[in-house]
Amino acid sequence: MTKDKLKKIFNFIFKLAITILAIYIVVRKINISELWEYIREVDLLYLCLALITLGVSKIIEAFRLNIFFRAKNIGLDHWQNLKLYLLGMFYNLFLPGGIGGDGYKVYWLKKNQGAKLKTVIWASILNRVNGLFGLVILICISALFISFNFKYNQLLILTIPVLYLIYYFVLKYFFNDYTKTLPKTTIQSVIIQFLQVLSAHLILIGLGLSSSYPDYWFLFLISGIIFAIPVTLGGFGSRELVFVYASQFLAVDVNLAVALGLLTYVLRAILSFSGVYFVAFPDKLNKINSAT
Repeated sequence: MTKDKLKKIFNFIFKLAITILAIYIVVRKINISELWEYIREVDLLYLCLALITLGVSKIIEAFRLNIFFRAKNIGLDHWQNLKLYLLGMFYNLFLPGGIGGDGYKVYWLKKNQGAKLKTVIWASILNRVNGLFGLVILICISALFISFNFKYNQLLILTIPVLYLIYYFVLKYFFNDYTKTLPKTTIQSVIIQFLQVLSAHLILIGLGLSSSYPDYWFLFLISGIIFAIPVTLGGFGSRELVFVYASQFLAVDVNLAVALGLLTYVLRAILSFSGVYFVAFPDKLNKINSAT
């Protein structure tokens, strides 16, 4: 057995163990019957609206990634990039112990576009960093409206321009070719995160919530940072674990919050499963188009 295969097996076992531990902790902290009641009674209309909203955010995410690719002259048109993005989502969620979505994109672009390995990797990393920056911006804003008052919550908003300048100068110094992407991709990242919060808001309405929305928005955004860290299988259990512990400090129903996390995961799974089409019909993905 090769070293790479051993590494993949160890990675899978580690993520599986963390996922099981997270689920165990969550189950011990919630009321399963109340959780099931929330999910069973959810309004399907609002759930469908949440799915559409989340889908739109994913399309914009794909466009944002392509901006980073084009900054290094990787010629993908937006439609082909979207197909590759959907396939990457499928790999990330359903095959988390394997090559992974980012890994496949690196392989595909190197093979079909002749892109340099280092270029594709850094474009993917900076795309994720930009997404996290958009997430932090909304966290700072939403912190102004939560029920938990801490000493510096009013000052958090001032960190946004500071972080933006730091981000700009880091790009300028280390990744100058990507500097020109910063204004557009930052706006896109804020829109993406806003749409994902809106999706969560629609789920909350569908679950019957009628108050304390800002606390749930804040929790959802905070959990997004943890969800982005690949320590569980497909991110399952990580968001719910954040809800369980953070709910102790905010005016939220932990069972409803976990229901929000589970339903969000289901919607992500539905969107990600669309990528299986390109697994079944790889020729649909491998058709090379010129950039538009």
